[in-house]
Amino acid sequence: MSRASAITSDLLDRLHRKLPDREVHLAPDDAFFCLRVELPEGLSRGDMPDFVGLAIEAKAPFPMEQLAHGFLVDQDKGYAFAFAAHKGRLQRLGIENTGTYFQLFPSFVVLYGMQNAEATVRFLVNETTLSALFFPAGATAPEQLRATSLEEGDLQGESNLLAARDRFLKELDTEGYKVEDGLAEVVQAEVLPNERIRFHLRSIASDRDPVMVVKEPLNREEDLWAADLRDPAFAEKESAARRRSRSIWQSLRIGVGVAALLLLFQLLTLGLSGYNLILENRITELEPQATRVENKLTLASRLTQSTEEDLQPFVLLEAINPLRPDSVYFDEVRSRAYNQLQVEGLSSQGVTPVNAFADSIRQLEFVDSVENNAQTRNNQTSFELVIMFSATPPAPEGGFTIPDKAEEDAEEGGEETG
Repeated sequence: MSRASAITSDLLDRLHRKLPDREVHLAPDDAFFCLRVELPEGLSRGDMPDFVGLAIEAKAPFPMEQLAHGFLVDQDKGYAFAFAAHKGRLQRLGIENTGTYFQLFPSFVVLYGMQNAEATVRFLVNETTLSALFFPAGATAPEQLRATSLEEGDLQGESNLLAARDRFLKELDTEGYKVEDGLAEVVQAEVLPNERIRFHLRSIASDRDPVMVVKEPLNREEDLWAADLRDPAFAEKESAARRRSRSIWQSLRIGVGVAALLLLFQLLTLGLSGYNLILENRITELEPQATRVENKLTLASRLTQSTEEDLQPFVLLEAINPLRPDSVYFDEVRSRAYNQLQVEGLSSQGVTPVNAFADSIRQLEFVDSVENNAQTRNNQTSFELVIMFSATPPAPEGGFTIPDKAEEDAEEGGEETG
């Protein structure tokens, strides 16, 4: 997730928490009568509320419409722990306008889901009520509940709470159960942004300092509403409203996240546009320099090519000159093409040295053909050789040394003096 999306999600969560407080109210356990209801095998979860309601109605001293009731299920053990309280009793305890609560439970639901290998009795304190819950071995739901009210003095410190617990324990029949040391005290019920409920408990024991414990026992929506004390009609309506609300918030979160990403992309686009503008300005500044460098490279290339072309006739001539007999002289040499050399000259010993010279040239691997035109007049032999090269001969070692004008003038002066 990008930083912008994370910030957006955090802001939405904060906004969600700024909505009217969603209170999870825990009714005192001593207001309820409870019973274990065995569930028939194959009973669906959807049929459980009616089945458990009939069991409560059969045991309750009041009509069902006067009761606030619910249940916790231990599916593996095949029973439900049903509970009910008279609505008038709850009203006298200040629990009115129940529709304003986010959830309404008995206090003991905070221990739902805790399992022990042995049958165990656990103690719980919420406000001024001390409860003892009896859990079968390996069960997640209790099967019995005993509760009593605490005196004001019992609430003054951990030692007094533990002393009240010990007195209450003496009144209980715990045969077949392991009694858990200490007790748990409800500190806070919190509604998370995802609408799950988290309970904060303080675990108190005689041999250690109090420890904070966090519990989320009602993870599934069906467990949540089965334990709620409001009517099934209210539960169905409220559950549907919350699902719509979650969908709206999720859509809003996604929409704001997408908008944040689009804004981020827009900022990146603006940044890249500015960077491109800087590069374009820099290119404009460097363009004259680049043009000058390009012109210099072009000129150097042309000069190199021109030099090679100027030296080509010398390379061709140098390739055949070592084969020339001493009696053969060159009068004129022309380069008729890039790979063709025309040589005109004289032979002091007739046509034989000229023919031998032409045959030697033909044997060179880089010569394609030699055309020999030799004539003898007045005891003087002249010739014209037209030589076609198939490849450029290798340049002489050390290259060519072209005398400068001063050296040429010196040589001409020496010849004249001689």
